[in-house]
Amino acid sequence: MLLHTVNKSAFDNSALGDCLAVVSADDAVLLIENGVYGALDNSPSELAHIKNIKQLSVSGTRFFVLQADCEARGIDGSALLPAFKTTDDAGFVALATEASAIQSWY
Repeated sequence: MLLHTVNKSAFDNSALGDCLAVVSADDAVLLIENGVYGALDNSPSELAHIKNIKQLSVSGTRFFVLQADCEARGIDGSALLPAFKTTDDAGFVALATEASAIQSWY
């Protein structure tokens, strides 16, 4: 399993789309820092990538957002796309430990 981290906002960067183009079914995607905006139900990524996220989620790809980064930006968990689960720092470490490698998207 690869852990893909995306730290750039979907409002002004293509990192999330680039990540979704290569992610595999057994991978995990973690949105951190301004990347958490890509998980918003009304974000540009929702409009451009919702089909990919749904398909990848059904095929086994796991999607996460870092809870502290959501809180720092005033994002409530209910505003996220259904495919995304929140995780804390310990969860981030667990994902990184589980992964054979980490790919950061900028």
